[in-house]
Amino acid sequence: MVEIIQISDLHYGSEFREDLFENIISYIDEIRPDIVICTGDIVHKGRVVQFKNVVQYIKRIKDITKFMAVPGNHDAKNSGLVFFEKIIGPRRSRVVLNEKDAIIVGVCSAKDDIASGEIGDEQLDWLARQFNRNLEDRVIALHHHLIPIPMSGQKFTTVRDAGEILEFTNLFEIDLVLMGHRHVPHAYTISWKNSSSTTFLYCGTSTSNKVRADDSPSFNHIFLNEGDLEVYIVNSINLEKSLLVERKEHHTEFIRPRKTRIEHLLASEVWDE
Repeated sequence: MVEIIQISDLHYGSEFREDLFENIISYIDEIRPDIVICTGDIVHKGRVVQFKNVVQYIKRIKDITKFMAVPGNHDAKNSGLVFFEKIIGPRRSRVVLNEKDAIIVGVCSAKDDIASGEIGDEQLDWLARQFNRNLEDRVIALHHHLIPIPMSGQKFTTVRDAGEILEFTNLFEIDLVLMGHRHVPHAYTISWKNSSSTTFLYCGTSTSNKVRADDSPSFNHIFLNEGDLEVYIVNSINLEKSLLVERKEHHTEFIRPRKTRIEHLLASEVWDE
């Protein structure tokens, strides 16, 4: 079994809360996961001073366990990918956990000063070459969402070539795809005809007040074991956990943590006659 903490959309430089990052580091230090993965928007404007100031927290995580990060669109602002690679790490990378029979590959979907994401043919080819080992648990991490999320704002900032990645997850039997970007914890599971399943998991903003409606800043605590999956949303303020997804033997239970749009509409006084 591989144990993962997913954090995302830290947004150092805009509504960032140091106390939330301290809570997360304490949580990581207590449970000692196999890896911490950050799915982008570490900083808000791509400025070198922001990267230099936030890296102190990341170094503390690296002192505890393995760490992987992929860039978000805010990291790429103002040519910030230059500083991301100098200070945080490579824009794409692979971590193999042989003792856990797991592989995690991170790719860059961000472009300089463009809100939408794209993987591109070259990177898709590179991604395929990373999964040339027959490891049981297979994970991809990127920033932008592949499938639009309910109640998360404008939908045109998905990955432009999302269809290619969706096909890829089927072909290479990917168990889990981690994403951030819209600051909303959510999940979809697709069951393929080859009897495999892929869960597409989204993370809220972990260390900022850039939440939607009455959501709380949060991060994901993930357990993946030979295709079986459990995901808990952890509130960054009080560290309370709630089950989001439970997938066993290709059967998925989805525990919805937020109201749907129709529930909000039905409860609104705007529509009362």
